[in-house]
Parts: sequence; structure tokens; C-alpha cells
Amino acid sequence: MAPTPAGSGPEELRRANLRAVLRAVHTSGPTSRADLTRLLGVNRSTVGALTTELVGLGLVAETDPVAAGRSGRPSPLVVPCPENAVVAIDLGVDRAEVALVGLGGEILARRHRPHERGEHDVERVVSTVARMVEEVLAAGPPGARCLGVGVSVPGAVRAGDGLVQFAPNLGWTREPFTDLFTARLGRRVVTGNDANLGMLAEHRRGAARGHRDAAYLSGSVGIGGGFLVAGRLLAGAHGYAGEVGHLQVDSTGPDCRCGATGCWETLAGENRLLTLAGRPPGGGPAAVAEVTAAASAGEPAAAEAVASVAAWCGRGLRAIINVFNPEVIVLGGSLAQVWRAAAEVIDETVRHAALLSPREDVLIRPAALGQDSSLVGAAELAFEAVLEDPQGVGELAQEPRTRVG
Repeated sequence: MAPTPAGSGPEELRRANLRAVLRAVHTSGPTSRADLTRLLGVNRSTVGALTTELVGLGLVAETDPVAAGRSGRPSPLVVPCPENAVVAIDLGVDRAEVALVGLGGEILARRHRPHERGEHDVERVVSTVARMVEEVLAAGPPGARCLGVGVSVPGAVRAGDGLVQFAPNLGWTREPFTDLFTARLGRRVVTGNDANLGMLAEHRRGAARGHRDAAYLSGSVGIGGGFLVAGRLLAGAHGYAGEVGHLQVDSTGPDCRCGATGCWETLAGENRLLTLAGRPPGGGPAAVAEVTAAASAGEPAAAEAVASVAAWCGRGLRAIINVFNPEVIVLGGSLAQVWRAAAEVIDETVRHAALLSPREDVLIRPAALGQDSSLVGAAELAFEAVLEDPQGVGELAQEPRTRVG
């Protein structure tokens, strides 16, 4: 780890090292002082001073020493204090997931609520999810302090102010969701695209850990994409990069909610799988699992549906590989379920027209965090403020300015 650029002054160097220690403990869990010393490339007294400061801020604690290795005196473990928490929200097309997540990544409390038909109106969503936030805060451990709220949305989210520019599967266009939600909660709210947050989570805690060039693709009603390029999330000029579900893969294909024809998600999304298999759309992960199980058991309609969607999945992945040249592609949601059911079909389609990067050069694997990738990513987004400025934790932990009614 190189915590600061060359030429930084002593105070900035100390702040950077403080950030590095907190990030290491947050993402890796309990870490010995000896390991932190090696990680930062500084001496033991410096690490001791940094951990003492973080203890004073209430962000970490030190536990009984553990053996440091083959020789040397025992080294204390530095552990994250989970009572420093954020609220993470995964706002899906069919449901809302809300969790209270402690520093270090532990889920402390959780609520789930399916959307009823016609409940995508932004004001109604704000009201419903605000009540769920209060529920998980009330269910949290005594003494927990909320440092912010992170929200994952299945749509294009504008960098800077969190305006939801376009979320066709929610029926939202230019909705000031983040401002509305902030005003309702009276708390700091940050919002991101669901696939970008899935990529962030899988890179820090999941199947893309250790890789610098990666793609995260998640399927539900739509398909979203998040991309890591040289270790950084690809955002684009305004934060809208990654809307790969609306790549045209068949000019004669079905009409899409976005107004175009033959978008990838219309041919590889979960509703396509369900309708081809003779099931009603909108069943979510459980319905997809039922179809893949039926296909495995030999039901012709289900098997044909899985084969068709897998082939279209492979065509989209082929484009992703040719454009982005990732080391690893992580599949989430219904795409992960289809991969497990028909990996050989997807592989054969990808191999058929690979250009510069052969199929063997790309790892394709299901999300390690399962259905929680975007939820975990929302928590990481909310934690970013304290990870970037640990000394500002007191301000982040202030009580909300208003209460949910």
C-alpha cells in the first residue's frame, strides 16, 4: 500500500496513514499491529499512534495480543467497532432491502418488503423506505451511531447530487430521489447505481477481490453493469457509464421500456426467462430458481427457456469482453442463476466470436455475495465519508435534523 503521493507534507501523510489503517481494518477485519506495520511500510510506533487515535475516535478497539509470527513479542489486534453503522438500502424493481451495517461489514439488523403493483411512485417509495430505515435503526444494538445512508437504485444516477436521471424499470425520469430522501430522513444520504455498487462490493469483499480490471453484471427485470478499470470504478462524465442492459443485441428483438428495440435485457433478463418457460413475469429470484430446477429435471419448456436466455447472455458477455477486456466477470442476480444452470451454453457463445481476448483469458464466476452485492455496495458507499476522513466521525454521527413522521 502506498498511502500518499510523493511530496506530501507530514500532516497529510499522517492523515493518509490514518485512512489506510481504518480501511484495512474495515475491509479485512481484525488485523494485528504487526500486519498494519507491514502493510503501511511504517514503524511500529507510528502504527501505535494511529491506532490510539482511532480508538479515541471510537472507530476501532484493541484486543488481547496474538502471536506475531515466528518470533517477537505478541501484537495487539485492531478490530472495527460495529456500533459505527450505516443504513444500506437496495431498492429493486420488485422489493426493497434495508439493513443496518456495522463498520467491518457485519449486518446488524435487516428488513425486507416486496413492492405492490403500482408502488413505484417516488414519493411513496420515499415514505415506505423511510419507515423501514427507522425500523432497522430501532433494532440495532444499544449505543449504535448512524453515520449515513447509502442507497442502490436500478438506474442512471447523476454524480454529485444523486438525481436519478433514468430508471425505466421503476418508471423514473429525472427524479430528485436523493434530495427527497435526505429531507425525509434528515440524515446524510448518498445514492449510486446498483451495478456500480455491486462491483464495488464484489471488489472489496467478493469475487473480484484482488483484480484491477473487472465487470459486474447483474440481472433482474433489467441488466446492469459496473466496471472496474485499473482499480477504479468507471463512472463516465456524469456518472452514467455502464448501462449495458440497453445495448442493442437484436435489431428485430422485443421492444424495451427504454423505447429502443432488442436491448440485451429484453432477451436475457429474468422476465424473458419466465415468459419463455410459460411462467408469469415478475416472480423474482425464487421464480428463476424454479425454472432452472425444472430445466434440470427435464421439463422441455423450461430447458428451452434456459438455453435461449443463456445464449443471449453469452452474446452480451462477448461484447463486454471485446469492449472492456476484463480479467474477471462477476455475474449477479438471475444471470448468476442462468450461469449455474447453463454455463456450457454461455461459454460456447462467448468462444464463438472472441476477438483479442480468448475465453480462457477471462474468469467468469457468480457473485460471492449472492443477492446482497448491491446492498453491501450501498453500505460501502455510505461508509466512504468516514473512511476518507476518520476525524470527521463526530459530525457524521450527529442526530437527524428531522424525524420521520
